[in-house]
Amino acid sequence: MFKTALSRLLRDHYRIVFTVCLLILIFQISVRQNYLLFHTIVELFSIVVAFAVFIITWNARKMLDNNYLYFVGVAYLFVGGLDLLHTITFKGMNIIPGTIYYANQFWVATRFLEAMTLVLGFWFLNRKKVLNGDLTFIIYTLISVFIILTILYWKIFPVCFVDGAGQTSFKIYAEYAIIILLFAAGYLLYRFRESFSRSVFLYLSMSLFFTIVSEFCFTLYISNYSFTNEMGHYAKLISFFLIYKANVETGFSKPAGLIFKNLKDNEQKYRTLAENLPEMIFRFDKDFKCLYSNSAVEKILSHKNEFYIGKDLRGLGFPAAFETLLIETLLSVGQHKKSMEIDFDFTEGATPYFFSIQIIPEYDTDILEETYLIIGYDITNLKVTEKRLQNLNATKDKFFSIIAHDLRNPFTSLIAFSELIYKNAGKLNTEKIEGLALRMNDSAKQAFSLLENLLNWSKIQTGALIPNPHPLNVSNILEEIKALCASSAITKSIEIVLADGIDGVIWVDKQMINTVLRNLITNAIKFSEANSQIRLNAVPREKYMLFSVADTGVGIAKNVVDELMEFGFKYTTNGTHDEIGTGLGLTLCKEFVEKSGGSIWLESELGKGTTFYFTIPFIQVICS
Repeated sequence: MFKTALSRLLRDHYRIVFTVCLLILIFQISVRQNYLLFHTIVELFSIVVAFAVFIITWNARKMLDNNYLYFVGVAYLFVGGLDLLHTITFKGMNIIPGTIYYANQFWVATRFLEAMTLVLGFWFLNRKKVLNGDLTFIIYTLISVFIILTILYWKIFPVCFVDGAGQTSFKIYAEYAIIILLFAAGYLLYRFRESFSRSVFLYLSMSLFFTIVSEFCFTLYISNYSFTNEMGHYAKLISFFLIYKANVETGFSKPAGLIFKNLKDNEQKYRTLAENLPEMIFRFDKDFKCLYSNSAVEKILSHKNEFYIGKDLRGLGFPAAFETLLIETLLSVGQHKKSMEIDFDFTEGATPYFFSIQIIPEYDTDILEETYLIIGYDITNLKVTEKRLQNLNATKDKFFSIIAHDLRNPFTSLIAFSELIYKNAGKLNTEKIEGLALRMNDSAKQAFSLLENLLNWSKIQTGALIPNPHPLNVSNILEEIKALCASSAITKSIEIVLADGIDGVIWVDKQMINTVLRNLITNAIKFSEANSQIRLNAVPREKYMLFSVADTGVGIAKNVVDELMEFGFKYTTNGTHDEIGTGLGLTLCKEFVEKSGGSIWLESELGKGTTFYFTIPFIQVICS
């Protein structure tokens, strides 16, 4: 077990193991040769590490999101600088001569500055505002200059070491005070551990531990060359290295990992976005092989989107017409290097689909790879809305045409009868005038009724009028409509005949069924010859009453019959006496019948006449 763990350690961390072994060898050789050499080497290593902490922190400050490590990293430049003065003032270096042990004074001042930094850093930790690195740099510069002046120039810093006596009381108590500060830093680190990653928390914890060990060792020695002094320097070097690891982990490794993680997250985010877009998205290479497709392609293709990756465009299963159009457009886009947009529609089952296809050429300047991005926008709803708007516009036109169509006949009668009275007032007897006046009255009532019905119909088109069905007697309806249309029929010597035995009660809006019957009878009169008949009938059929209006007129061609009542289909021809129509009355009939819950159709043969049929729900039927 131990051998396995050791081999894994050597395999995973062989560089660190090699470096540690090399440093131990160097330190052991140097300490045996000369303690001053050992002290210089180990301090220089610590100084280099402190400077490295600052360099990493300063250069990574824009990526560093931890104010504590930012603050500590800046401070370690000055900790390292003061440690450099500690090194060059060590007895035996003879760089800055003097009778006072400056090195011990610099040690205490530097360690106190380091401990205070580790504690004060937590004050900046959870502040939302990013630490002001320049201000921190200036403050630490002033503090460092002050420490240097108190030791080397003013010489007011307390003595820390005396020959023959060892450390002074101030030095020992100062070390204990520093240890207390380090424990406080450890407590704060544990309290705010959630602000650090697990690895950084461990590095900082171990760094504080070895710093405390180092300070404890420096409370015990009597000679600057003792074994505890040597151990204290080892512990200090390890603590500096761990601070370095914490800042490297956060300043470079973590941001780099974060950058790549963000790139991966963004890729996943945009992939998720593309996958859930309602637009159909494809990417093809220059050979028209599919590189990517999102799930929206399943609207028109039979497999899951992953199935199409790597397949040729011709094998994806597009409708043949679309495939041909797409290939032609891709070739054109590749040739002209410009985006193009095409429209395409097809029917799947009974459902029509409309797409606007945008093809965008893509180029990678590094590898000169050419790809094509295809985005298919489902504009079915737009097309349906467009069709609805066209219908509404056509309805508007139709409304005005119907007004002209349906009001022409009664006003024609009014004009004719009034002109007859005007021109022959002196010749006509009272009885004749009464008859003409009666017909004029009927025509005026018909015109008013038509106008009222047309206004109601316009309200239905705009949704303002909802059918108001109620029970109506079939026989009464037919009698009323026969009387209403009688004046028009008489002018052409046409007889309107009502079938015998009609009776029953239907469920319908009276205005609507009157309009339907009036239009059908008016059309029958229009296309019937003089001295002919128009037959009205109504017979029960299951849950409906089947109405029919039959004439023996000119009839309708078979190729027109199926489309005659389709919306927007305008078929009109002059009547037998050159009556003019708009061809829209039947559309009105179809809408009113369907609004009433029935259906309408016709049977016709050229030269033999036409019969219109329509159904209306009934309540009860009474047959005589």
